[in-house]
Amino acid sequence: MRYIKKSEIEPRDLREYKKNCRKASPPLKITYKDMPKDGTRQQLARDQGYLCAYCMRRISLDPADQLNYLNIEHLDPQNQLPDEATTDFSNLLGVCPGNRSSTENAKKTCDAYRGILEEDQQTMRLNPLDEAQMDTIFYQRNGEIGSTDTELNKELSDKLNLNSEAAYLPQNRETAYSQLVKFLKAKKPIGEWSKPFLQQAWQLFCTPDKTGAYREYVGVYEYWLKHWMKK
Repeated sequence: MRYIKKSEIEPRDLREYKKNCRKASPPLKITYKDMPKDGTRQQLARDQGYLCAYCMRRISLDPADQLNYLNIEHLDPQNQLPDEATTDFSNLLGVCPGNRSSTENAKKTCDAYRGILEEDQQTMRLNPLDEAQMDTIFYQRNGEIGSTDTELNKELSDKLNLNSEAAYLPQNRETAYSQLVKFLKAKKPIGEWSKPFLQQAWQLFCTPDKTGAYREYVGVYEYWLKHWMKK
């Protein structure tokens, strides 16, 4: 999980939908069910570098790609909001499918896991749009994700199941860490890793490609490179 700088302007098709509903005579109810979603999916994907807002797996805009197709998530639970508030773009995130089709709850992650909780347990403080919160996030060498904030640390597992070995998330993050270390050691096997050297690695591992997509699990690379640059 990493900080997401979200667009402040709603996608055009969503703005037009709301405008037309309000102009109708009589005015039409504005609902998440009826709102157009293509523009929202596209904007969320761009804002997030084509990564799940929670686990940082790749997300796709292709409906045929069922393993990676972007799902729209309500940060404040949809079932606890009035109809029009469910269309508030500032409350929407793009997430991965989270193994929602699995019959094993241990394999579900992100909003798919959050969705199996009792309704009164779905609310969470954890918010990737909150930069101060995301500054508390850390990664262990074994791929586990945590937070220096006790409540947020608990929610990472209890609300989103982000340390699920059954879903291979820690293993995948550990692989990302190992790839980074292997690259750095290959480039500089002897001596300390200087800040300029680590900044070069940052450009390679932590900047988006020409399409705006980041590497999967980029938060792992960002965390460890920042950690080493502080030494």
